Amino acid sequence: MEYSVPTQRVAGEFRTWQWILLFSFLQMDKMGALLPGERAEVSSRRFDTDAVLHKIMEKEQEAFEAFYERYRGRVYRFIVRQYGTSDFGKAAYYSSWRHLVISSRSSKTPKELKLNFFRYLGQASQSMPPSKQVESQTSYLPRDIEEDGKWSVVFIEKFKQLPDAMKKRFLFKHEIGLSSTAIARILEDKKKHIEKSIEEAERMLRFNMDDAGCPSDLSLDKLYRESRVVKPPAAWDKEILDSFSIWLKQTGNSPKPVKDRGEGPKGGLGEKFSSWADQLKARATQLQAKLSGKDKDSEFSVSQN
Repeated sequence: MEYSVPTQRVAGEFRTWQWILLFSFLQMDKMGALLPGERAEVSSRRFDTDAVLHKIMEKEQEAFEAFYERYRGRVYRFIVRQYGTSDFGKAAYYSSWRHLVISSRSSKTPKELKLNFFRYLGQASQSMPPSKQVESQTSYLPRDIEEDGKWSVVFIEKFKQLPDAMKKRFLFKHEIGLSSTAIARILEDKKKHIEKSIEEAERMLRFNMDDAGCPSDLSLDKLYRESRVVKPPAAWDKEILDSFSIWLKQTGNSPKPVKDRGEGPKGGLGEKFSSWADQLKARATQLQAKLSGKDKDSEFSVSQN
């Protein structure tokens, strides 16, 4: 015999909050019944930076590779625009990434690790011998640049002429993407001093670009964005990524083995969540069987022998 039951009646057996819990725990079960925050997605360029840094603190190479992929261009340009791609520049780039791995063992939080990394990056240029700070001048003439659309090249040449302190503050803002408050904390200076220094750097750059004949409608932001295509050589990338295990061993640790993502934590709260998820899935399966005969009028029929 067949009978019809309104959809709303059966749906009432499984309330809204239960559906929310079911969806959440199904996702957790799919990932291995992990607790919130335990897994940081590092396969995509879009990820929570602090979560990935936490994974680096747990010795996971995949997290280091993801963080490196996101910041390698920024860090590279931050360094080479202060002292070029010489051996000294390469050493500074190499040591900055090494410091990230080394300090991951002593940092208590991801935010502290990030601060240590950027603080080291900011201090690296202070150790460069003055004799190595050679300014390379461009061979472009204003007319050539205007015709070729190479104003970003002129911008970088003008940038090289700024005082070292201004360069660093400008790069922290426009290259790394930090706020004045964050820069002040990194450089252990007052926020108003940072803001004044950056404003003066921008004023000098604008004046020098205008003096070189650069069109006034080309903003500093646009000029700098056009120059951000520069990235580290592939050989440098390989050396950095291949060194992760070596640097980690220097701290007395070894890389964490890759965890089987098909299994969740055993025992404790993780096991309870997994069990609860199984119960909810079973309940959902029963409801799905009832709903399988749903018609176009939001009602369904159930056959009963």
